[in-house]
Amino acid sequence: MRIPPTRPRSVLALALAVLAPSLWSASAPARVPGPPPTASARAAAAPGTTAAPANDNLAAAQLIHSLPATISGTTVGATLEQGETESFCESGTTSSVWYSLRSSSAQRIAVKLAAAGKLDATIDVYHAVRSQLLGVSCQRTDPEGNASLSFKASKNGLYLIRIAALRNSVLDAFTLEVFLPTPAVQPPGLPLPHSGTRGVVDPIQNVNAAYSFVMRTGVSYLINLANLTRGACVAGALFGPRTSSFEEGGSLLHVGCGGYRLFTPGPGQGGRYSFEVTPRARRGVQHFRLQVAPARPSETAPGLPLSNYAHAHGRLDGRGVAVLHLYRLDVTTHSNLTLRLTAPGAADFNLQLRSQSGHVIECACGGSGSQTLMHQLKPGRYYAVVSVRDATAGNFTLVRESRTITATSISFGSTKAVAGQPVGVDVRVTPAASGPVTVDIERFDPVFGWQFYREEHAFATAGSVTAPFTSPAVGRWRARASYGGSRTASPSAVGFTYLLVA
Repeated sequence: MRIPPTRPRSVLALALAVLAPSLWSASAPARVPGPPPTASARAAAAPGTTAAPANDNLAAAQLIHSLPATISGTTVGATLEQGETESFCESGTTSSVWYSLRSSSAQRIAVKLAAAGKLDATIDVYHAVRSQLLGVSCQRTDPEGNASLSFKASKNGLYLIRIAALRNSVLDAFTLEVFLPTPAVQPPGLPLPHSGTRGVVDPIQNVNAAYSFVMRTGVSYLINLANLTRGACVAGALFGPRTSSFEEGGSLLHVGCGGYRLFTPGPGQGGRYSFEVTPRARRGVQHFRLQVAPARPSETAPGLPLSNYAHAHGRLDGRGVAVLHLYRLDVTTHSNLTLRLTAPGAADFNLQLRSQSGHVIECACGGSGSQTLMHQLKPGRYYAVVSVRDATAGNFTLVRESRTITATSISFGSTKAVAGQPVGVDVRVTPAASGPVTVDIERFDPVFGWQFYREEHAFATAGSVTAPFTSPAVGRWRARASYGGSRTASPSAVGFTYLLVA
């Protein structure tokens, strides 16, 4: 994490003058003595009641001469200097002590804090540049009292490490370890098996992992990086052939916090590619699985055809490259579309409807198990996408139901009739469709208004049907109709038409 620079500090100029520049390199572990904590000093004393540690102030920061180093320290009796900045990881810190080191080369440096007793604290690392302290990284202790971080140090860079107790923390001793972690892996990395591989990364010792594989020009490849640790976050980046450094070479695509991507090498771009995996979560070991394979017809355009009422079956597995299925839908009339996805309850699958240009029209996303998606569509080509989230797996069935949108009209055979005279009720459905039709007939009462009289059922053929009706008495009558729909046509309804019987 890049932390904004703090404001200039008057004590920094004094600190830089006091701290003698020293070049250090990795050597045998060095035990660096710190202020000797005593039993009485660890007894949750308030600041100021016990003698302050020798490195209480920035100007007296304890110099770390060589790495690796194990340092015994304490916050008992420590104070905050006037104008001292807050930790960027936790507001409300007190009782800070300081350490300094100078890097002999550009390299990664790791810092671990193990707090004694009930001490809750933060580690803050600053880069001293002239009269400024630039925040580099920070971490607060976990429930076990441990904290760790690593940072990239520049050649001859002067770095200051601050250990500060939280505002409501008991003050106590701690152990600080500063060392050079395992160097980052450089390209091209280990050959990636066709079946994929598992690996681990962490923010301290294994800051990256790298794998290589051959990609051919014009062939589309699916790359899936799966997080296997709950709450973890690993990211990945693809680098082209002839990349000699992950830091200097520009990546071709990124996979953020796990996920999958499709990549197709262009003209003259075939060769051995490298893929770097790095941790994004700031704590703990993070397990992952990586697989790269050519995309199958079900996974890339134009996709598999999905006809009306067809049942498409498949299986998705978020731990490999079987991460999605793509289906194309050809819609010929203005229709109501229903997509029904059947999947196990534990399967975290997404169901998407996309336009021909790739725009997401509707998404049944974020749930698990079976999903249903409904939308009105104009004639055209569309795509249905079933995709997996996380590292879940399962079989699925996708069914498409497209039904043409209809309109229903109704009319009596005449606007006037004589009591006892048969009058037909004509019902029309457009576009011409067959299916059940229901006609409701009502009579008018001058005191109580419209009252139900009779319901007629008929079957429209090619969009047309006439329901029989004979008025039993004079007065005002009205009728309305509804079309029940079919496998290919949606239901529709129409309001009242009126008849006067004299």
